[in-house]
Amino acid sequence: MANKLYSEELGLEKTDPLLWRLRTNIDGRQSWEYITKDQSPNDPQSNFTKWLLQLPDFPTPQYPDNIKDVSAEAICLKGAKFFRLLQDETSGTFPCQYKGPMFMTIGYVAVNYVADIKIPESERIEIIRYIVNTAHPVDGGWGLHSEDKSTVFGTVLNYIILRLLGLDANHPVCMKARDTLLRLGGAISAPHWGKVWLSVLNLYKWEGVNPAPPETWLLPYWMPIHPGRWWVHTRGVYLPISYLSLVHYQCELTDLLKEIRSEIYVKPFDSIDFSKHRNTVCGVDLYYPHSKTLDFANSLIVPYEKYLRPNALRDYSKHKVYDLIKKEIENTDYLCIAPVNQAFCALVTLLEEGADSKAFERFQYRFKDALFLGPQGMTVMGTNGVQTWDCAFAIQYLFVAGLAKRPEFYNTISNAYKFLCRSQFDTDCVTGSFRDKRDGAWGFSTKTQGYTVSDCTAESIKAIIMVRNSVIFKDIHDEISDERLYKAVDILLDLQNTGSFEFGSFATYEKIKAPLFLEALNPAEVFGNIMVEYPYVECTDSSVLGLTSFHKHYNYRKDEISKRINIAIEYIKKVQEDDGSWYGSWGICYTYAGMFAMEALHSVGETYGNSFVVKKGCDFLVARQLEDGGWGESMKSSELHTYVSTKESLVVQTAWVVLALLLAQYPNKNIIDKGIALLKKRQQVSGEWKFESPEGVFNHSCAIEYPSYRFLFPIKALGLYSQIYEHNANI
Repeated sequence: MANKLYSEELGLEKTDPLLWRLRTNIDGRQSWEYITKDQSPNDPQSNFTKWLLQLPDFPTPQYPDNIKDVSAEAICLKGAKFFRLLQDETSGTFPCQYKGPMFMTIGYVAVNYVADIKIPESERIEIIRYIVNTAHPVDGGWGLHSEDKSTVFGTVLNYIILRLLGLDANHPVCMKARDTLLRLGGAISAPHWGKVWLSVLNLYKWEGVNPAPPETWLLPYWMPIHPGRWWVHTRGVYLPISYLSLVHYQCELTDLLKEIRSEIYVKPFDSIDFSKHRNTVCGVDLYYPHSKTLDFANSLIVPYEKYLRPNALRDYSKHKVYDLIKKEIENTDYLCIAPVNQAFCALVTLLEEGADSKAFERFQYRFKDALFLGPQGMTVMGTNGVQTWDCAFAIQYLFVAGLAKRPEFYNTISNAYKFLCRSQFDTDCVTGSFRDKRDGAWGFSTKTQGYTVSDCTAESIKAIIMVRNSVIFKDIHDEISDERLYKAVDILLDLQNTGSFEFGSFATYEKIKAPLFLEALNPAEVFGNIMVEYPYVECTDSSVLGLTSFHKHYNYRKDEISKRINIAIEYIKKVQEDDGSWYGSWGICYTYAGMFAMEALHSVGETYGNSFVVKKGCDFLVARQLEDGGWGESMKSSELHTYVSTKESLVVQTAWVVLALLLAQYPNKNIIDKGIALLKKRQQVSGEWKFESPEGVFNHSCAIEYPSYRFLFPIKALGLYSQIYEHNANI
């Protein structure tokens, strides 16, 4: 790396990067193994590993660095040739460290500590390195995500990880972080999820944690408040939390935990009345304050749990919740929906089955799926990867750029296509899981993870249709049948909201099943829009793209699909803001949503010249072009719900806007040329684009990196520009 890492300045121990191997399989599983020097000569590293860990023997493409006025097509080709080197040969996926959130790794470390299982030394060293290297450069704390200001949540959890992994309390990193934590009010001011982990580790008391009553799972399903109607991530996390809250589990108080108790509070632990701090949250952490409705509900539930809950109901609730946890485990082969609920489910399994049980051993295996290494160190990612999402885009964008016909990209596309075909879900979930039909759908990462996602399903459909309609790839057309695509479309149509909630829209994992006012019960304090499914313009846009592509090539449910496309397009138009923008919830932010909206509208023939909606959208984006010719949008846009520009342009967001303008057939080519010039300028001689800033976001407040985006979207933008302006192709 150009800048020396903080861990190197401090002289922290590190592992030998030459001994790390990324193990993959055809299903897309990715896990890291640290081998011995004796094993190394017979076990070569992949190109991706060499690139990621910045090793000198990565086969960096060589080009002359003095060529001027290179075409968009040539720059696009260089970028694509570099990107194909990063594809995994075994699975066909594009591995990456999907990182950013700073509250994931605590689960892996805490559960192993509770189980008295020693984390492998190579992992311990690299987890410490990652946390040290992501500390705030000024105050030494950590935030909700790696680019965030220091918060109590991020600082206390990562401080505890460092201490549990062996860093001394008097180490400069711990001392600096502790000063920041205490200045922010200490661990007493942690938000709800933080208080739960602190209680599990015997560093807080459950009487100071707001309730998560498991009895809600016993309510009739028709009630809007039933957890089965919540957003899947929220119900996935609060299902095991409700178990832990019910039993008030705390691990054994070790000497190390006693030390940590004395370090993370502004006054002695034993002098604190924790029951008075259920609602104590540091103002810096607080993104979504409690509603009066939630506070009133908690004020009733607390005395009920303490004095009124019948033992029989307690036992029945506990049994019901654990049964649902086992269903979650069975549906995902112990991955669960994501690492937060995976760790909580593993902890409940540990308590129910024991550390030597086959179930808990399987969790130990699956923990590795999201534990990923990078140049800064090792961390638990936001999910077990982005395999399906990136493969669908890679296929599409190589076609859009006109590169699919080039023989050097045949294997790139073929292998990604075969992965998508293998990754389509072909079973439904266990009965009683509160899960919808999934046979035919795709998820975000792997088939194993098992959660349907609307836009991933749609983009996979589109990518597969591109391959199946290309004579170049005729030998692999039959990797998937028409009937399997019909099943995918059935699932996608079932996901569209056609009832009373946000008519015409698509959410993420399921239809909207409860009114949006349930957000008043959001207990998390650091995230917004988590209680129920919400309509998302970019999910709706992608779903339109999948449906329009299918509608063009197939007659299955043709009239119905045409109607569904129309109501989705009307929804997209309806949610455009007065200034012409769309708010993006999964990428940063207005530029991301604007690009997807323009592509969806383009797919039904709407352009700058014939659509007032498209014209407004283009004008909004063009007005925010920076002096350097590109665009750059800050994470603050997501938090504040208003466009906040960065000082300098960013490659990914420039590509997003260029794509939006190209697809809209924006008439002022000079504006587009400036964006294209920036993409050319930022490309390295090798064809690589370097990381600049996190590209993704979730729940309005947490940034996350999509490392493949800095290749995928510039390739698409440059390639599409080349097709239009250098080859005069019709789009």
